[in-house]
Amino acid sequence: MDARHDVSAPMRDIAKTLPVEAPKGTDEAPFLIPNLFLKPQKNQFNGNGALLDLQKNPSIQKTFTGTPAPAIIKSFDGINAANSGCGCEPPDTNGDVSDVQYIQWVNSAWAIYDKSTGAVIPNGPSSYTAGSSFWAGFGGNCQTHNDGDPIMIWDAIARRWMASQFVVPSGSGSNVGSAQCFAISTSEDPTGSYYRYEFDSTYFGDYPKIGIWADDSGTQDAYLLTTHQFDEANGEAFVGGALVAVQRDNMLQGLPASMVAFENYPGAADNYGIQALHLGGTSKVAAFSCPAFVHFDSSSSSYRFWDLCLDWTSPAASVLSAVPTQLKANQQFLPDFDSSVQPGTAAVLDSFGSNMMYRATARAFPAGAPERVSVVVNHTVKADANQGGIRWVHFGLNPGPSDRIFADNFETIGVPPIPLIAPTALTKAILDQGVYAPDTDTRWLGSIAIDANDNIGLGYSVSSSTTKPQVRTTGRTGSDPAGTMRDEQSCVVANGVHTGTGGRWGDYSTMSVDPSDQCTFWFSTEYFPINSVSTWSTRICSFKFANCGTADFALVSDTQTRLEICGATATSDPSYALRVGVLNGYNSGVTLAATGFPAGETPTFSLNPLPSTPGSSLLTLVGGLSLPTGEYSGVVSATDAVPNSRSLNLQLGVSSSVPAQPSLLTPSDGASGVKVVQNLTWSATLDALHYLVEVATDSGFSNIVASATVDNTNWSTPLLQNTTTYYWRVTSLNYCGTGAASNSASFTTGVPGTCPVGTTLTNVYTEGWDSHTADGWTRDGSGGTGTNSNWTLTATPNSGTGFGTGSYAYYIKNNTVTSDRGLISPAIVIPSTGVQAVLLSYDVYHAMEDNGPGSCYDGLYLQAKASPATVFGYLGPERMLTDPYTGLSDYSTTTQEWCTVSPGAKPKHSIVDMDSFAGQTVQLRFDATTDSGGATTTSPNGVAVDNVKIDVCQ
Repeated sequence: MDARHDVSAPMRDIAKTLPVEAPKGTDEAPFLIPNLFLKPQKNQFNGNGALLDLQKNPSIQKTFTGTPAPAIIKSFDGINAANSGCGCEPPDTNGDVSDVQYIQWVNSAWAIYDKSTGAVIPNGPSSYTAGSSFWAGFGGNCQTHNDGDPIMIWDAIARRWMASQFVVPSGSGSNVGSAQCFAISTSEDPTGSYYRYEFDSTYFGDYPKIGIWADDSGTQDAYLLTTHQFDEANGEAFVGGALVAVQRDNMLQGLPASMVAFENYPGAADNYGIQALHLGGTSKVAAFSCPAFVHFDSSSSSYRFWDLCLDWTSPAASVLSAVPTQLKANQQFLPDFDSSVQPGTAAVLDSFGSNMMYRATARAFPAGAPERVSVVVNHTVKADANQGGIRWVHFGLNPGPSDRIFADNFETIGVPPIPLIAPTALTKAILDQGVYAPDTDTRWLGSIAIDANDNIGLGYSVSSSTTKPQVRTTGRTGSDPAGTMRDEQSCVVANGVHTGTGGRWGDYSTMSVDPSDQCTFWFSTEYFPINSVSTWSTRICSFKFANCGTADFALVSDTQTRLEICGATATSDPSYALRVGVLNGYNSGVTLAATGFPAGETPTFSLNPLPSTPGSSLLTLVGGLSLPTGEYSGVVSATDAVPNSRSLNLQLGVSSSVPAQPSLLTPSDGASGVKVVQNLTWSATLDALHYLVEVATDSGFSNIVASATVDNTNWSTPLLQNTTTYYWRVTSLNYCGTGAASNSASFTTGVPGTCPVGTTLTNVYTEGWDSHTADGWTRDGSGGTGTNSNWTLTATPNSGTGFGTGSYAYYIKNNTVTSDRGLISPAIVIPSTGVQAVLLSYDVYHAMEDNGPGSCYDGLYLQAKASPATVFGYLGPERMLTDPYTGLSDYSTTTQEWCTVSPGAKPKHSIVDMDSFAGQTVQLRFDATTDSGGATTTSPNGVAVDNVKIDVCQ
């Protein structure tokens, strides 16, 4: 139940009495809105340093199509850093559109805009009002906090505005005060009065995202909320992704409202970045259709849906699905946890690869449409080794076969739908999917929506080492080639880069559809008009597809578009339940065709042509059961008399039998002196699709210390212990199941810095600066003040670092102002002939400002680039064979680094695995970054580096 609720005075009157809030930060030292990032601390790369299968991934759109996306109609500036009054970073840009206005809310102010002119409409005595104005005079936590992470939604079904923001607990180490605040306008007028609510939570609910759900029965109506739950009383431990519903119907009337919250359900701890479905448009979903939440599971490259069937009569009786529905992506994808780069600065930007992006947009359609509920989502994945792309997915959700237009024989009999009478989860299928990465730039922080013709609109940010962060839009219609987006449009030409070291960008953007025509998309996000630490601005722009509002049709499959079968056990040929759905009164007949399917089977339709639409037909690949092992695909199309044609890509994976037993190759059984990061190899086996590789400390494999399922016949282990015996085995997998495991083999690791047995250590490069000159080493970056604020070659490294007087070394102090300083080596040629290992070593002392165990305010990390690359890449923790990174950066959010002093002798002798650079010309970069919050109290502070060597084992 809500902690409190009331009805406010008109906003136009409240705003007159509000005091001016003092900014929380400045342009040079912005206040960082809290957001706690989680991501797997595992290497994204295979043993050769190349990203898994991305170059071969057909789902990544690597070129433009030649078809332009709709032109921008309106484009005007929204709130900026100055008039937000917050001094905050990032703005958390979001907004929504009604028939009359566009309202934008950022940290920590909101404003109303005229859709036609872009002019700001005063919402009180001024144009920009603090977000906490919605709860002025309300009492409780919502009145006294203006913490941000705002959400503004136009509830088009109720024709009301819904505003919300979170409350951050004010006491350190306590969850007391955690809350979510809601305000719902009592009319269409956003300057009028509001029904106000406070809902308290057990834990701190970070990164709240909200969606609307409304069904024809009214029993499943809710405002849906997702948060990342952190236990402030337990060191900010992540508890899980909370799934919450609050009683929308009562809140629209100002009545006491219940809350249904699931925090510690099975799978919660894996649901970082989960989103609630948000129903856009003015149509409700079918009666008793339960709302849902969607999450991308990177470990399996699949999308998981949790259904929440509500009971507002007895809220405690509401049921969350115990096991989520899981839909596998058509390829393996890795979230982009790397930062987005910018030209002319070492400052990088959050990629937000850990999160599904706001919103997971849904739109309801009538019976006979391609889908009763169409859903689109987006998130950022790796499109190449140094590039992120927008991964987008189009889902179809339906109440089940009783609501469809076909009977069991898949003929157009016109069976009337049987209405549901109890809360029921919708069926779910992937209709289309792709990754938009048409050039070498990174695209991230997207938002996506659907119009009345099921067209998709997508907006996002774009940047690279040569492209300043831009605001662009794209989209697709049902007639566009599957898996593709059109050529993008520019919403605004951004002339600035974000030079601050905080790295925060976003943290989200918003795409909406105008309810006045159900066709015009409105997008809002952040950009920088000039180079600045924090002089951000926001942009609002609109566009529309020409076909929106016209009669149209689409071809969909009510079975999964990808089928996987085992020929040895299947009893029938693969088949797809095809359906031609209609929009806006379309009713013409269509002819079906199937092309591109493999020889050895015959595509057969149960009904073709379809004399009228909507209509259905069952496509059976006759003989498909006997196809040899392999991956197959084809295209099925529906064409009318005009002719208009719609197509659908179908996939089929076949395994004819259980895979054979693999044989282990390297290292050889009983090998000693093996590297502590070892590339294991084995033979390819007949019919194998994947391989499960396991490493254990015992021959019975009861203590497995590392494992992975891979598509290749090699895998690099994580960092293993020195001088330890390990056992390993590999098992083949395919659609028929699990084959026999290989015979096990053992190996014993050596000591980092020594070569494997049978090879000899050869020095490639040594630099101790004994000449007392830089010897080709250079410096870059900016910031810092005073002596040793930059890397300095000195004969007297700070006393206590372990470097003796007269031992020349490069030293940099722990700056007390924002800085990013790099020490760069000359180009170093690493041979390839006979090389089995490449080892970088150096002596180092590091003591930078930490933020408690495992977290760094300031720090040092290592980078490298191999010619012809122009950008240095981060060398991750899996490469550090000794002296591991000590914490996660508080400001880059994606980088582990050194900040605390490593125990033991000083300086440390650090050894780094550089195997992936064999045969290349490499430069190293030691990167020291600091904020303006002071230096470590450890004495001495800073970083000193000496005796840099690269050796190879041949």
